[in-house]
Amino acid sequence: MSDLTLPTTTANVVIENPQVRRVANIVIGALAIIIPTTVAIDVAAPGFDLAVYTTPAMAGLLFLAGLFQLGVTTPNIPR
Repeated sequence: MSDLTLPTTTANVVIENPQVRRVANIVIGALAIIIPTTVAIDVAAPGFDLAVYTTPAMAGLLFLAGLFQLGVTTPNIPR
């Protein structure tokens, strides 16, 4: 019988620490819920206007989410 030793590392991992990847995913995911919800409430409620904050926040979130997807998640998917 041959020795079937499984590798302990995953190929193509950009961020090797799984805890860092997990925290980054949680933060980006939470922001992806909070910011669009704030935008929806802002649009629906004429009493206040948060567009000066939510528009740049949404742009930053989209950039970070895309960067994380292409730079961390996609390279970690087995081929």
